[in-house]
Amino acid sequence: MKTCQSLVALLLMLPVLLVSCAVSKSSDGFGLTPSIYYKPTIVQSNNKCSLTHMRDLITPQGDTLTSMCESDYKQCLMQGSCFVQKDGVMTSYNYHSTIEGIPRFVEVDLTTCPFGYGAYGDCLDPYFSVAADLSYHKVGDVIFIPRLVDAILPNGEIHDGFVIVRDSGGAITGRGRFDFFTGFYNHLAKENTLATLGFGDTKNRFDYRLATDEEAQAARDRRNFPGLKPSVLAEGIR
Repeated sequence: MKTCQSLVALLLMLPVLLVSCAVSKSSDGFGLTPSIYYKPTIVQSNNKCSLTHMRDLITPQGDTLTSMCESDYKQCLMQGSCFVQKDGVMTSYNYHSTIEGIPRFVEVDLTTCPFGYGAYGDCLDPYFSVAADLSYHKVGDVIFIPRLVDAILPNGEIHDGFVIVRDSGGAITGRGRFDFFTGFYNHLAKENTLATLGFGDTKNRFDYRLATDEEAQAARDRRNFPGLKPSVLAEGIR
């Protein structure tokens, strides 16, 4: 009788054990916590705010790059970069640093990094780059995420599951916390493949692991890290 009871108990516990094994595959044992950031486009002709609600983008040297409505300014600062369209001309700006309590920006060279700069001036690569906590990771680290494998991106490219740490962020803290850069599409855009896969929701958890040295170098070579693949570079120039 006791043997039968023990067998029943073991069978009842089996699903729990299997689930436990399934969630323990991640590098930190808890899974990856995702979010999404992107590069917004601000059209100056759409400005509807008064002069008192305008903000200047200031260079590290204190010069004014351009001015925009405060709501647009906050969006540009939160995302770390933005396009500004003025008089038919598109200019790219990137957060650089904060000096004397004032955020400073620089103009982005569209011929080299059209999607903006990550940490240390490397180029952001849509769908294949993430921001991470640099107290746990370093720029150039590569992680593998099974959920991304075979995902079809907006340009028709098939994702291989590997992403590279190219950026950091003040709100991105913890070993398994990653912010995914998705180019011109925000987390609400139906064209955003990563959003449809759930990477825009911090309540989700996904398996991941650090790439092996061989995998990491191959991924960096494929993506032309710290620059961009020629095809991606061409897509980014507007």
